[in-house]
Amino acid sequence: MLTKDFYQIIDQELSEIIKKYSDDEMIKKHYKSEDNQKSYAFLIWFLEFYGKKTDYVHYITDGPGDNSCDIIFDAKDTRGKIIYYVIQSKWNNEKNAEKNIVGTDLGYAISDFTTMLRGNKQPTENDNFNNKLTELSEHIRNNGFVKFIFLALCQERIDDNVNSFNQEFGPHIKLKFIDINRIKHDYIEHKYKQIKPANPLEHTYKPEDILIELEVTRRKNNGDFVRIDKPFDAYIFLVKSSLIFNLFEEFSFSLFFKNVRNPIINSAINEQIEKTLSENPAYFWYYNNGITAIVDSLPKISKLANKFKVYGFQIINGAQTVYAIHSVYKNASPREREKMDNEIFITLRLLKSGGKNFDLQVTRYTNSQNPISDRDFHANDDVQIRLQQESFKTKFWYEKREGEFRGKIPKGIKIVPNKICAEAYLVYELQEGLNDDKRNLLFVSNKEHPNGLYEKIFNERTKFRDILCSIYLYSMCLKTLEEHEEKNREPLLSHCPMYLQYFKIIFVKYLEKTEPKRKNNPNQKIIELFEKEKFGILSNVFYFIGVHFYEFNTTVIKEKNETLLEYFTNMEINARDIDHIYVWYDKKYPPIFKPNQDSLDDLNLSDDYHPDNYLGLDDI
Repeated sequence: MLTKDFYQIIDQELSEIIKKYSDDEMIKKHYKSEDNQKSYAFLIWFLEFYGKKTDYVHYITDGPGDNSCDIIFDAKDTRGKIIYYVIQSKWNNEKNAEKNIVGTDLGYAISDFTTMLRGNKQPTENDNFNNKLTELSEHIRNNGFVKFIFLALCQERIDDNVNSFNQEFGPHIKLKFIDINRIKHDYIEHKYKQIKPANPLEHTYKPEDILIELEVTRRKNNGDFVRIDKPFDAYIFLVKSSLIFNLFEEFSFSLFFKNVRNPIINSAINEQIEKTLSENPAYFWYYNNGITAIVDSLPKISKLANKFKVYGFQIINGAQTVYAIHSVYKNASPREREKMDNEIFITLRLLKSGGKNFDLQVTRYTNSQNPISDRDFHANDDVQIRLQQESFKTKFWYEKREGEFRGKIPKGIKIVPNKICAEAYLVYELQEGLNDDKRNLLFVSNKEHPNGLYEKIFNERTKFRDILCSIYLYSMCLKTLEEHEEKNREPLLSHCPMYLQYFKIIFVKYLEKTEPKRKNNPNQKIIELFEKEKFGILSNVFYFIGVHFYEFNTTVIKEKNETLLEYFTNMEINARDIDHIYVWYDKKYPPIFKPNQDSLDDLNLSDDYHPDNYLGLDDI
């Protein structure tokens, strides 16, 4: 999603906030300045989106006589520690939202935060601010935790002052910059993936870093659990709903960091689980497969013990069960909670981690009733996360996990599965051929199969802009060949990888003749042509490849004993041959790639091309 498009979404929501809280004193005060109203509404939006705080008046300290911090409040974290949050915001109009933050704006905020920490901040005419400042100063003197947030509706820029601030005042005091890209990422996670994003207004502990106490249910004196000790330690217990509820309350979605799936917030599966929990709690154990978790190590557990502590707790199967139990338990009355703890038992399989490969295999086989594809097992890889974040700056969103986008996708956005991305990138950018065997190995590691392609395709050099270029060309080629095949009953779709594999070779040669300065960055040129809907030269290059592919297969060319790759690599071209290729070859060969405006709407993947905004091979 382009920044300007996302800004329009936020801007509309700010307008709705102004209308909703039209009786607010600050909104009424600035009735002559829409900019000032939106600046104030931005604070409300931030508190409601991240903090789910509807009583925003108690938190906002922005007011008469104060040009300092906009929000100061305290909250308890999941372990009962009090943390103060100090927020300074910078609203921007649409024109400035795509720009980097001005250094002076960030500098003023850091200077103000520093003054507060050192106790040099002077009282203002704003009593609300003064009271919160007094509380904050006392909290700081008591070595309390403080999180400073600079919130800006513009782009973050690298600033050493942020690192210097954190080094000087850490570890209990931290400064975080939240820019429009971070807000956009979190908005997409929440709105279109239905996943709760990391909340800057909460301090969530990582369960893998904390010694967690687990309480299990014993119903007889001789143990009532199963222990496995070969080849890896494991236990099977029964646990109560309260344990699952408390774990999720404290650690939230970080419980599933090593899971290839997060729980779906709104789903039919969730509704069925919650219905059983509410209406037939005694049946739950019979209907549910339970939860599988891994830990760094397992202690020796006495047959009479019902409590023990573990490090590295991660749920690798059963995320949906955890979320459903938490949802029902949270909304239950004390009496209903007691009934759930007495009647509902959940099977907990607790395994000692055997390393990443073992843990993934356990996840694979414990999900056999709802199979997970190879690509889903890599969904939490750093490279997959990075590529998706890079894609959020474009109109094409990279799907790293099957079905992860669930909300109504914004107009103009296309969802591109990483499987399609991998195919296009392998053929165009890496210039490799493609067949069914390779399609099956795209997301298979070379550690699991000697011909696995995953590390070759996805690594630190893989950039989403290069993938986007590959997708543009792949879609154009497939669509054109498909139309020609349907019209002429001539099987050509299988030639698509060949066209794509040699496209870059010829296009770079063309740029050497026409735009030498662009030859080292052909992908950027191709993206620009697509986004300006100038397809002519791209069609010409495809047609040029097709013509010479035909020539290559003649007896004369074959006698040279060249491979097709060598043929195109060694070829000397004249830019005029490509610019006017339809003049030279129209009579001899059918112009498969000749631009046709009726089909270019689809080639450009227009908004109305596919009703679900989902780009797949069958939909191109």
